[in-house]
Amino acid sequence: MTTAALHSRLRLSRIVLGTVLLLNSCVLLSQPDAPPLANPALDELSGLAVSKADPTVLWGHNDSGGKAELFRIGRDGADLGRVRVTGARAEDWEDISAFEWQGKPALLIADVGDNKSQRKSVTLYAVSDPGRDGDQVRLLWQLDFRYDGGPRDCEAVTVDEADHSVLLLTKRENPKRLYRLPLPGGRPPVGVATAALLGTVATVPQPTALDQLENPVQGRYFGQPTAMDLSPDGRSLLVLTYKNALRWQRHEHQPWVEALASAPEVIALPFLRQAEALAVAADGQSMFVSSEGVGAPLLQVPLKP
Repeated sequence: MTTAALHSRLRLSRIVLGTVLLLNSCVLLSQPDAPPLANPALDELSGLAVSKADPTVLWGHNDSGGKAELFRIGRDGADLGRVRVTGARAEDWEDISAFEWQGKPALLIADVGDNKSQRKSVTLYAVSDPGRDGDQVRLLWQLDFRYDGGPRDCEAVTVDEADHSVLLLTKRENPKRLYRLPLPGGRPPVGVATAALLGTVATVPQPTALDQLENPVQGRYFGQPTAMDLSPDGRSLLVLTYKNALRWQRHEHQPWVEALASAPEVIALPFLRQAEALAVAADGQSMFVSSEGVGAPLLQVPLKP
C-alpha cells in the first residue's frame, strides 16, 4: 500500500469513527419520549414498586438525605400525593418492593445504601400498602441486619415471596455478590440478623472502552446494579444498571444464584441521567424504569414473553 493510500484510509477511518461517536452522543444526550414525573419533590428517585393494593399506582421514594416518606405515582407520571412513614428513618433508602404480608398488601423499603461500605448494620422496613386512597402507612416491622463477610454497598433489593426471603445484589464490587435474608416470622424481629452469601454473580455486563469514550463521566459506572424486581410469576429477575436492564429467567425450583450464572438478556434503554428505579408491571408484560432528577421520564418498557 502506498503512503498516499494509507493516509487516505486513515482519514476515512477517522471520519467513520467521528460519525459513530456523533450519532452515539446524540442518542446519549436525547431524552426518551415518555411522561415526566410530575411531583417536583421527587428529585432523587431511587426506588419504584407497583402497588399490590392497586396496580395502577406506583410507589417511589427519594435517595439519601430525603424524608421518611413515600410518593404515589400514576402510570403516566402523575403526582398522586405522598405519605409519611411514621417510625422509620431515611438514612439512605435505595429500593422498594411490593409483596404480601400475612395476606395483605405491603411494601418493603430498603435502607441499605452504603457508598463507602462502612455501615455496621442496615435496615429493612415493612409497611402497609394503602393503595390509591389511604393517607397513612402502618409500620409492620423493622429488620436490622448485616452482611456475612462485612459491610457491602447495595441498591438492588427485592422480595422473593415464594421463598419467603429478600434478595440483595451488591453494586460496586466485581464480581457482584448475591445475598439472601429470610423474612421475619410472625413475631417482630429482635436483634441484628445476618444476610447469607448465596454466591458471586460474574455475568453482569461491565462497561466497555466505547462506553467510557462516549460518556467519560458516567461510562465507568454502567455495570453497577441500582434496582431489582421479580416478575409476578417469580420466574424472571430484572436488574437495572446505569446503562441497561438485565433479565435472568430460571427453571422451576432452580436457585437464583445458579440462574444468574448464565448470561442475562440485555434490554437496551434510552439514556437516562441516573437510572435507579425499576418495577415490573402487575401483568408481567412490561416494566417501569425511571431516573433521579426533577421531571425525570417514566418509561414503560415491554418485556418479551
